[in-house]
Amino acid sequence: MANIDDLKNRFNKFPNDYGVMQEYAIALADVGDNEEALRLFKILKEKFPDDSIILYNIAIILEKLKYFDEALFAYKKAYILESDNTDIMYNLANCYIKKKEYKEAEQLLLKVINTDDDDENCYFHLGEIYSKTGEHDKSITYLTKAVELNPDDIIALFYLAYEYKQTGEIKTAIELYNKVLAINPEYSWAYFNLASIYIELGDEDSAIKYLENTLKANPLDIQAIKLLAKLLSKQTKYILVEKMLKQSMQVLPDEADITYLLAKVYKILGNKLNYVKYLKLTEKKSSTFNGNLELLKKEIAESEG
Repeated sequence: MANIDDLKNRFNKFPNDYGVMQEYAIALADVGDNEEALRLFKILKEKFPDDSIILYNIAIILEKLKYFDEALFAYKKAYILESDNTDIMYNLANCYIKKKEYKEAEQLLLKVINTDDDDENCYFHLGEIYSKTGEHDKSITYLTKAVELNPDDIIALFYLAYEYKQTGEIKTAIELYNKVLAINPEYSWAYFNLASIYIELGDEDSAIKYLENTLKANPLDIQAIKLLAKLLSKQTKYILVEKMLKQSMQVLPDEADITYLLAKVYKILGNKLNYVKYLKLTEKKSSTFNGNLELLKKEIAESEG
C-alpha cells in the first residue's frame, strides 16, 4: 500500500477520484483515524449505494467505534448484496455475538466452515457461542478443532480448559490451563482459574500458590487479592495478609474493599488504632465499597466506643 501521506496528497489533488478516495479511506482506518475514514466511506456510499465492499468497510469502522447496531445494519446490507463473501459472513457473525444474537451468528459461522473447513477463528467462535448457551459438549468439540488447527492459540486453550471444568473433567482442565501457562507464563486468568479448581479440591496450599502467581502477573486483580487474603487468614497468616494488602493498596489506592480487609486484620491482631484508622479510610472510599455502607458506619461507631 502507498504511504498514507502520499495517498493524502493524491486525494487532495484528485478529490473526486473515487478510487483514490477509497484507498485513502482504507489507509485512514488502518492507522486509526476512524472518524475521517467513515466520513469518506459515507461519501462513497452515496455514490455507490450497492457496493458491498464499501458497506463492509463502513460496518468495520462503526464496529471499531462501538456503534454495534449501526454496524450490524451495514454488515447485513453488505451480506444481502454479496451472500457468498466469507469475510462479510465472519464479521457479521462476530457482530451478532456482540449483540448476543447467538443463533444468527451460529448459522453464519457454520456456513463459513462449509466453505473453508480450516478456519480456526470460526471454530473458536462457535465454541464460544456454545459455551455461552450452556452447550458444553458442543463447545468442547469446536474448541478442540480450533486448538488442533492452532495449538498455540492460548485463548482457545483457555476456553477449552474452562469447558472441561464445566463438564467435570478436572484433570483435563488443569492440564490445559498449564498448557496456556507454558505458552504464556503471564496469563493471569489461567492462574486464577487453577486456584479456583484447587480450592474446590480442598488443596488450599496450591490455591495460594496460584493466587500469588495471579497477582505477580496482574497486581490489579481485586478478586485474587480478596481470595488470597481469605485463604491466608484461614491459615492464620495475618502478618502475610497485612503485607500483601498493603502492597495491593499501593497499586489500587482507591479500592475500599482492600482497606476494609486490612482493617479486619488489625482487629484480629488487636491493633485498635489501625483498625479504626482503616475503617474510616474505607468509608472515605465508599464509592468503591462492595459491602453494606450502613453496617460499616455502625462498625466505625462501635469501634470508637
